[in-house]
Amino acid sequence: MKYILIISALDPSGGAGAVADIRVSKALGFHPCSIITALTVQNSSKLFSIHPVDAKVIGEQFNALLSEFDFSAVKIGVIPNLEIAKVVSNWLKKLDCPKVLDPVLEAGVGGKLGEKSAYELLMPEVSVATPNYTEAKLFGSKEDPEELAFELFKNYGCSVVITGGELKGRDVVCDQGRVYSVEAELISGNFHGTGCVYSTALACYLANNPLEDAVRKARIFVLESVKKGFKVQRRIYVNP
Repeated sequence: MKYILIISALDPSGGAGAVADIRVSKALGFHPCSIITALTVQNSSKLFSIHPVDAKVIGEQFNALLSEFDFSAVKIGVIPNLEIAKVVSNWLKKLDCPKVLDPVLEAGVGGKLGEKSAYELLMPEVSVATPNYTEAKLFGSKEDPEELAFELFKNYGCSVVITGGELKGRDVVCDQGRVYSVEAELISGNFHGTGCVYSTALACYLANNPLEDAVRKARIFVLESVKKGFKVQRRIYVNP
């Protein structure tokens, strides 16, 4: 059995966050262990509030899990503050496996989830960061996606995938300095959870594949999950 460590917030509606990450990892043959960084109050249409978990408790969860499990991959999502980021950063140094960071700054329905300074602390500790285009521009100064991906790599030291929802289905990858694109069919709609599904699938595939192959497989996985999506009110929940 392969194990993945999921570090993210709880979306009680089940469309994103740790619940989505767990569904993806199980579909790809992994046993998921999860550390919840924050409890959110949200549904398909609104984020009402976010409640960070005590950083000490998060550290205790790391200690308990790492004493028993040998992880093949790590996925990091919502990091609500710098205090939690410092705890996560210290424990990431102990893990020798692919680590994927999805810097979730805002919920798809609006409202702050993660903190920029927290992700800036974590990016040098991970293998790949997967911001969308809007998120990527908050960490860099370039407008051109290829230049922006390379800028983030130079600034933070991790490979970067700028995911393609805003780029008409084109993912822009900076793989340790080499920049290229991966394209797939783009299905339009108001989707919930695509970023979580993509980054978790990428983490799973990186356990056994180089980044370019993992990016292509993760993009196909998201496409198939979108095709199986179901509607909740005005949004479509992707379905791994």
